[in-house]
Amino acid sequence: MKKIISVSHRMKNGVLDDDYTLYDSGEILHEYDKHIYPGGSNLKSTLSADQLSLEVKERLLFEASDENKELVRSLLGM
Repeated sequence: MKKIISVSHRMKNGVLDDDYTLYDSGEILHEYDKHIYPGGSNLKSTLSADQLSLEVKERLLFEASDENKELVRSLLGM
């Protein structure tokens, strides 16, 4: 079973979700809204660390517990 090691919740423009969940397997789930119109919200994609910007990697590192920070650094190649 996958274990969540970090979650970063953000909003774009105050209304659009932009959330990332990092699992101990290295899998990253991105849950987001593209726009407020039908079909543009509650979207999901699975990413790898090399697909993340430095800003998102830093968000995930910041949100990780102290006990998981080294694992997050390792999984994200930081």
